[in-house]
Amino acid sequence: MNRQFNELRLTGSLPSPSAAGLRILELTSTDNFAYDELIKTILADPALSGRVIKIANAANRDGLLPVHTVAQATKRLGVRAVRSAALGFSLIADNRRGTARAFDFTAYWSHSLATAVAAHSMAQVSRFPDPASAFTCALLCDVGKLALACVHPERYSRLVSANAGQADLTLARGEGREFGIDHFEVTAELMAHWGLPEEFQKVALLRAQDPGRSADDAEDLGGRPDLLSLVRSGHLIARVINGSWDIEDARWRGLFLSLQRVGADLGLDLDALLSTCDAIIPSFEEWGRLIDLPASSAGRFQEVALEMERRGGPSGLLATATGAAPEPVEAEVEELSIRDDLDLPLPLEEPPGGEVHTPIRVLVVEDDPQMLRLIAHYLKREGFELLTASSSAEGLSMALQHSPQIVVTDWMMPEMNGVDLCRTLRRSQAGARMHLVIVTACGNDEQVVEAFEAGVNDFVAKPFNPRILLARVRAAVRAIELRERAEAAERSQLRQVTELEIMARKLRAAALTDTLTHLPNRRYAMKRLKQEWESRERIGRGLAVTIIDIDTFKLVNDQFGHDTGDAVLRSVARQLQAHTRGSDTLCRLGGEEFIVLSVGGTAETAMLAAERLRGAVASKAVEHGDFHELVTVSLGVAMTTSDMETFDDLIKAADTALYRAKAEGRDRVCGAGEAAQFDTSIQSDRRSA
Repeated sequence: MNRQFNELRLTGSLPSPSAAGLRILELTSTDNFAYDELIKTILADPALSGRVIKIANAANRDGLLPVHTVAQATKRLGVRAVRSAALGFSLIADNRRGTARAFDFTAYWSHSLATAVAAHSMAQVSRFPDPASAFTCALLCDVGKLALACVHPERYSRLVSANAGQADLTLARGEGREFGIDHFEVTAELMAHWGLPEEFQKVALLRAQDPGRSADDAEDLGGRPDLLSLVRSGHLIARVINGSWDIEDARWRGLFLSLQRVGADLGLDLDALLSTCDAIIPSFEEWGRLIDLPASSAGRFQEVALEMERRGGPSGLLATATGAAPEPVEAEVEELSIRDDLDLPLPLEEPPGGEVHTPIRVLVVEDDPQMLRLIAHYLKREGFELLTASSSAEGLSMALQHSPQIVVTDWMMPEMNGVDLCRTLRRSQAGARMHLVIVTACGNDEQVVEAFEAGVNDFVAKPFNPRILLARVRAAVRAIELRERAEAAERSQLRQVTELEIMARKLRAAALTDTLTHLPNRRYAMKRLKQEWESRERIGRGLAVTIIDIDTFKLVNDQFGHDTGDAVLRSVARQLQAHTRGSDTLCRLGGEEFIVLSVGGTAETAMLAAERLRGAVASKAVEHGDFHELVTVSLGVAMTTSDMETFDDLIKAADTALYRAKAEGRDRVCGAGEAAQFDTSIQSDRRSA
């Protein structure tokens, strides 16, 4: 398990499914499970039952009759889809709020739900074989953000505020510096922890790369581009749906015009794309009502496209028909920069003093209006934040939505009595923490035992004495405050342990990092090369080394000074990192030399990758003070051969090729051994270009 993720897990604050969700995960962890037990577990959660039935009907593309029972829905969707849906929806129910002030939990779930509905619709239109999986994968594709907001609320709030309006990749770089792990990686780890398909985990990781690079690396990571395209498309459509819907808003207009990428990825023409997007909105709003999310203020995609055309500006979506070039779209993917995870000190947590004590929230559930007003009167007079419900169904919904600390409920109510309400609440993660007080005229021993076995903490007899009721509630408040103080002390202790682990890890990483370029240093390169060499001997895969040397670097230092030399090193490092394949490792050896380790592939692919690096450096001038010049590099490439005894032999071969590149005029790539046969073809390609 990822060390950084393990530190998050040990805090005990990661988002977790409800009791019903966890039971479903447990039941379906193997193929040998009781189908009837699965159905019974879903039925125990009325809200989850309704959502499973809804997604089964939404996934019906073959004109089958609607399903009306959980058993029918489970058979239609399959166990895998039901398992994933149970996880996703139970997470929504139990993670609707938190203490990270700058993290908008409602907006997060609104965007996640819109992404899921959009991905599901696009899956149906593009005939993707499993739309229900696309729905769940998209629903959870950003759950790493939720996890970081739950585990580190104050620090994540500061990070979100500092990166407001920035792209996800920018936020991820900040997360990497702050926590040593970003939300893409946390998402993949959580999916693995919950036992979700490996395909979902790979999509989460591929989303951390720009579309161009991820297409190249998808095969290496084993990802499925179809599902990745659906999640990316859903993410973009969701940003449009939850945006301003103001054509004058350049940022939103740029997002809208970016929808042309969705059409290109999924092979949809303009009319099909716009009509599908318009159909997503009512479906999203219906899902929102089902899980109590605020209604969106979305417009119509087709009307916006027509309005853009009417105003005479190129709509981007209409560019194919009109021949006009689309107007510039704000880039979601920024130029890759070197991560400086290792140099920033850990921010201090806010001091514990000055805490704001919010009033205890009490929910009263009573079907007798007069009794409800009476109980509410006494509790409100005591300064409690009061919620009231006139039926058990309304009380259950309000309890799951508002998470009161105390629930005072009548026993005898139609449909679901007070004991059944308490039993149902105890099955949810939020309800497990509530202090439940039942008000009843039933006083025999059997009924009292039944109430306590259902999870009731205390009871008050009818006709009730207001002083007794208030005494019971005050006792509940004392118990809640004691529990919260104990939990706060435990969180503080866990946070200190986590901070020490993070600091120790950063110190270890700093010892393996070059302070000027922030690339891994020579020590890391040799350690990694030794690991790959041993792995190569075990499984027999290829290993290539490319050594890179900046041409005439000594002259730069002599003529312009060492500060300009440092600027050249940083610029070259940025260009090399931006154009290094995701599966390769770039390090600084020292001085003006860099090294790239390439696992797998052939001598030809290693030579082509080296040529790409050479061209990238040569194409960008370095500007620093009076220095305004193009900088070039020479590269030597070597591939492992059977006669090499140690990885030192591989480095020597690459060094020999590098010396030859220098001797033949610099600014070129030369290979050693098998790679040498591609020298001529690379130079020929450069001349023809």
